[in-house]
Amino acid sequence: MKGWIRAGEEFDPRSFLQSTASVGEAAAMSILFWPEFTEYRKGVFLGFLFERRGVDAWFDELKGDEVAVEGVVNHVHLWDVFAPKVEAEYAVLVELAPRIAAMWRAALESTFPARRFVVSVADASEDYGPTISIRSA
Repeated sequence: MKGWIRAGEEFDPRSFLQSTASVGEAAAMSILFWPEFTEYRKGVFLGFLFERRGVDAWFDELKGDEVAVEGVVNHVHLWDVFAPKVEAEYAVLVELAPRIAAMWRAALESTFPARRFVVSVADASEDYGPTISIRSA
């Protein structure tokens, strides 16, 4: 979080958020950080990404392989969610990706305690910026 800390000061997320983020932004981030899920055709999909026609098209393309469809549909490029403006923000997104992945893992375990999932993080060198994805194990 170096980009938001003055030399010799500690970062206080409360003060930072109060001065920079709206309640609406916080609500949107909470959906990204702790998503709801949609069960469809034996697959589990991020609720904010689920679109039935698109998922059906992937089921057709991937011959009904729900794990493969989950892998295609359930990925988020953080560069598509946040617009870094300075180099420090790109670095913070790389640090943020594993935290979001941990929250997704916890949300999946809470929602589907009997199922197992793979939550993956790819950094900018492996994908289009830091990318988080989920699929059934």
